[in-house]
Amino acid sequence: MKTKILLVSLVGALFATTACSGEPPPAPVTVTATPSSTVPAPPAGPDAKTVAWLDGVCGAVYGFMKAHDEYSRKQQSGIEVTRNALKEELGIRAGFAGKTVDDLNALPPSPIPGGDAVRKSLVDQYTAARDAAAAGKQRLEKSGNEAAMDAAIKAMDAVQKPVTDTPDLMPALKIETPELMAAAAEAKNCASPH
Repeated sequence: MKTKILLVSLVGALFATTACSGEPPPAPVTVTATPSSTVPAPPAGPDAKTVAWLDGVCGAVYGFMKAHDEYSRKQQSGIEVTRNALKEELGIRAGFAGKTVDDLNALPPSPIPGGDAVRKSLVDQYTAARDAAAAGKQRLEKSGNEAAMDAAIKAMDAVQKPVTDTPDLMPALKIETPELMAAAAEAKNCASPH
C-alpha cells in the first residue's frame, strides 16, 4: 500500500513540475511503421517464347485441317474420279501437308518439356502424308492403268490420315501447369482447330 501511495505521489509531483515549469510538455513521438508487402505482385503474364511456339505448332496443324476441310467442302459429290482429277487433288493435298511440314520445321526449339518430341512426331506424320500424295500423283503421271489408280486412291487415304490421326495438341504437349495453360490461352492459333 505504501508503494502505491509513493508511486501516485511521484506521478503527481512529476505532473505538477511539468505543468508549473511553463514549458510545454514534449510532443508525443510519432512512430511510422511501414508494413511489409504481403500482397503478391501481379503475374508477369505468359512467356512470350512459349506463346509464339505454341501458336506456331497450332497454326501449322490446325491450318492443315482447315485447308483440308475447306477444299473437301468445295468438292462435288457423286462425280466420277478420273485420272486427271485425282492427280490434281493429290497435288493440292501434298501441298497442304508440305506446308505443314515446312511450318513445323521452321519453329525454334521447344520451350516446353517434351515439345520437340511431339513436333517431330507431327513432322513425321505430315511428311508421310506429303510423300504418299506426291508418289501417288507421280505414279498417275507415268501410267493411267488400274494399278496406278489403286495406288493413287491409297495415297489419298494416306494424305487424309493426319486429319483423323493427329492427337489433340494440348494433352499431347502436356499443357497441364498454370503457366503453360496461360501460354496456350494466349496462343491465338490454339483457340480452335477450325
